[in-house]
Amino acid sequence: MKVLAIVASARKTGNSEILAKGMLSALPESVEKSLLRLDELTIEPCRACYACLGAGKECVIDDDFNRFLAQVRAADAVIIASPVYFLGMHTRLKLLCDRLISVLNESAEYSGRRCVVAVPYGVEGWQGYGVEATLSFARFLHLDVVGVLPVHAANPGEAVRPEILAKAAELARRLLPETAETPLLDGFASETAAISCTACGSGIVRLNEAGEAHCVLCGAIGQLHLASSSEPKLTCQWQVPEHFRYSPAGMTEHGERLESIKQDFIARRHELLELRKPYKAMEFED
Repeated sequence: MKVLAIVASARKTGNSEILAKGMLSALPESVEKSLLRLDELTIEPCRACYACLGAGKECVIDDDFNRFLAQVRAADAVIIASPVYFLGMHTRLKLLCDRLISVLNESAEYSGRRCVVAVPYGVEGWQGYGVEATLSFARFLHLDVVGVLPVHAANPGEAVRPEILAKAAELARRLLPETAETPLLDGFASETAAISCTACGSGIVRLNEAGEAHCVLCGAIGQLHLASSSEPKLTCQWQVPEHFRYSPAGMTEHGERLESIKQDFIARRHELLELRKPYKAMEFED
């Protein structure tokens, strides 16, 4: 068995690296272990050229992106350790995530790999959507997320606490094939768990006046209910869409929509070029 640990932080021996290495060391000696620092890869921003659309096509940008995907495919399970800096996804994960259009139709190449996620953050209340965004990155890689560990640890080394390392070790063992899968929400419940999406675990939910809840990340729809007039406690009954956004069918459908948009652009490129010309000619001083 091969387990790949992906570390987003550039900080050497920082909390992300500590958690990743703690998980790797908790696995049996028979497991082949490797660690990939995203800081050592050259990843360019997506150009939105759509050249990668369609099954079996690689991104045409000449950098380390395809090498990154090859390392994920070579692994049997994946650990992702990525910090929260300003409320959201780490920059290096975001660069990769924007390039994942090329794997929308490639579920057969990636699914079946278990994944656990560790997200250290520095200040309580400033996690923002960092955990959810990191989970989205894993899911858009078609990885099967079986556990997540948010960790309050700011200064490098603060994650070295017995209770944190024990949780990290327990999380790592969920990657082993002989271990029963554990629901994602285990260890990720919060005070708002009743309204968190039960389909993907996200707490980023939009509410409307009709009492409906909409999960921003996966698209699930829920209906809010008041437990009773005497007990003002809200619960939410969720309904997963037919094509769940993170499912192979949902991602394939999204890829097909993008291909349709690409074909529409090709058919209307001259018309669209004329619309763009006035803006191309505009110049503004710095």
